[in-house]
Amino acid sequence: MLAFVPVIFDAYRNVRPALRWTLQNLVAFADRTGRCFPSVRTLAAVAGRSKSTVSRHLAELARDSILTRQRRPGGCYAYQIAARFLPAARVSHPRNSTVPVVRTEENANKKTSPAGLSDEMSKWEARLRAWRKNRFWLPYWGEKPGNPGCIVPAALLTG
Repeated sequence: MLAFVPVIFDAYRNVRPALRWTLQNLVAFADRTGRCFPSVRTLAAVAGRSKSTVSRHLAELARDSILTRQRRPGGCYAYQIAARFLPAARVSHPRNSTVPVVRTEENANKKTSPAGLSDEMSKWEARLRAWRKNRFWLPYWGEKPGNPGCIVPAALLTG
């Protein structure tokens, strides 16, 4: 989910080293204005930290005026990251022919595997094989097969 996010190193020098990873993961969710609203659970999963650690880091970042957070209905927060921590909107040099074109979701879904199946379908097949073999299912894949709200393509569930 996370992509390469270019940041200005000097801006991060004043941030405690323990908080940098949490801040960088939060920046990856932000739009161009610095607004974002990932849940603590989502941010913890992406950062590879516990929810309590991420929550503590967010409180410290807000205390240090690196970001502001506003509680929304339902207990979620909306974050506004200080502009100095956001990536630059433009590349400072022209794109070289050796630099690959940025991959978009549309392009990623159009690629096919050697068997002629789309990458998305082959991913779902692999997930279903793991589910059938050892009941392994990650939460960000959605509901488990057989549960209401399951987003696995119906053609794969019957096969």
